[in-house]
Amino acid sequence: MSESTSLYRRHRPHSFDQVVGQQHVVRTLSNAITQDKVHHAYLFVGSRGTGKTSMAKILAASLNCANGGPTLTPCGTCESCLSIAAGNSVDVIEMDAASNRSVDDIRELRDRVAFAPTAGRWKVYILDEAHMLTKEAWNAFLKTLEEPPPNTVFILATTEAHKVMPTIADRCQRFDFQRPSIEQLSEVLARVSQAESIAIDPPAISMISRSASGSFRDALGTLDQLVSYSGNQVALDDVLEVLGAADADLLFSVVDKVTEADAAGVLTAVEQVARSGRDPARFARDLLGHLRVLLVTQTTGQIPEAFAVTAADPDRLVRQAQAIGPANLIRTIDELSAALGLIRDGDEARLAVEVALLKAARPDFDPSSEGLARRLERLESGIQPAPQPPIPEAGGGAASVGDPVGRTSPGVPTGPPTEPASNAQSDTFTETSEAGSVGDVPGTPGEVRPGTSPTDPAPTPVETTPEPFDLGKLEQVWPAVLDSVAASGSGMVASYFDGTRPMKLEDSKLTVGFPAGAAFNRKNAERPECLQQLGAAVTAVTGDQFRLEYDSLEGGQQAADPESEVMDEEDFVARVKSEFNAEEVI
Repeated sequence: MSESTSLYRRHRPHSFDQVVGQQHVVRTLSNAITQDKVHHAYLFVGSRGTGKTSMAKILAASLNCANGGPTLTPCGTCESCLSIAAGNSVDVIEMDAASNRSVDDIRELRDRVAFAPTAGRWKVYILDEAHMLTKEAWNAFLKTLEEPPPNTVFILATTEAHKVMPTIADRCQRFDFQRPSIEQLSEVLARVSQAESIAIDPPAISMISRSASGSFRDALGTLDQLVSYSGNQVALDDVLEVLGAADADLLFSVVDKVTEADAAGVLTAVEQVARSGRDPARFARDLLGHLRVLLVTQTTGQIPEAFAVTAADPDRLVRQAQAIGPANLIRTIDELSAALGLIRDGDEARLAVEVALLKAARPDFDPSSEGLARRLERLESGIQPAPQPPIPEAGGGAASVGDPVGRTSPGVPTGPPTEPASNAQSDTFTETSEAGSVGDVPGTPGEVRPGTSPTDPAPTPVETTPEPFDLGKLEQVWPAVLDSVAASGSGMVASYFDGTRPMKLEDSKLTVGFPAGAAFNRKNAERPECLQQLGAAVTAVTGDQFRLEYDSLEGGQQAADPESEVMDEEDFVARVKSEFNAEEVI
């Protein structure tokens, strides 16, 4: 092929031994050729760029090679092999079902099947994007596919096997092509780079492999683009510039800021991404990939071999996986995944990523009950948020649009300088226990705490226990308690506690106040099962057990309505239907 041909076409495998991965397909087809048991129809299923068409052409060349075919090692030099590789063989017909999907197209194909091979021994029909054929076209093709002429092979390639008619799939031998791993992609990129005399750094190969998302074609296409951009000397900076990908230092830094609860730090990182011209959505996807590596490393205790090729700093990766804690890590993954979903729905990318990272770093920014539970988790683990930079005084000139958080105009008084987030958190970090348990943060090797010298003995770790809940804390978490009642019990039970709040807490006895006019709700809430559900909800949120009693928020015991009575859910529904002339919809 000429030098102008793309890399992925020039370096397609031409024999089974050149295929990287897909060993289950290679072995089965090789045995079929060796044992003369080639099937008349194959269905190749897999995502784009996994080698379906290349495998089909290898099978065709193996069957029709003029030098000893059928053979497992086609020569690649005979007229048959060369014409198959070039795509102009009269015996190997490639057809795109996306543009040739009608009944007339299939009828024309069916008429050509009747002719015997011209130059080779086998006639091979490669039908790409087979799922695009219409139902009528499949029906017209069914009989031919089931009983083709001798020495005829149909290879149907598709990315969406569920769209292929079952009657068609039943008549084919199915092979599922797996996505190549990062190591396999790197192997192919290194081999092609050596053959093309391209000097490329290993970190650059790792970045291309990660960005290819399991596609040989995408990986080689990116390498082709990089050669056009920077010539035959490809560096990591070139890859970052072309792909708009976030480099490892930035990803590590963002996760550190989330761990340190540094809201200004995560906003500054997103600002850095925006100033570099990179896509915030792409940055979020790269960050998700980094978080996945942390998740697997944290769970298994070591960096799996599958990630070794992208782990530029293994020791730093292990330390960060220990520092962030499982709950914080999962929460950050959830927030970023939700942000990417919002971006796909049309939300502004930068804002969605900023809000996601702010929620992950500072749960107190999240007003929902879930955010409240996160704040309690951080309170119990002893992690305090990093100090925020001072807000400029009125009239002193606000920060310009797009500037990082905390940047002020010259001359604006900002008060005493704020310590960097990493230093501000050193006391908190060094007081925790050794890394490894949930919520632990390892200290930095060689770090000297304020007021000590390097020769002073290291302070003994002190185990801290959460302070018991007082009335003020209970009032803060009460919405979460009511949400827990609704989640664990029926909606009817949860409605009994509408408008309630903690009134008094003495000697593990919690008094819950009911608003005026809530005699009906209070009567029903006094049922044993309701008391039990409320007590379980309080324990779930606070971790403590309390004896419960009820009172009126006005300070006195409210007289019960003489006509009121404790009703179960069935009686209540009947009363609503009677008074409001309602009907129950099932």
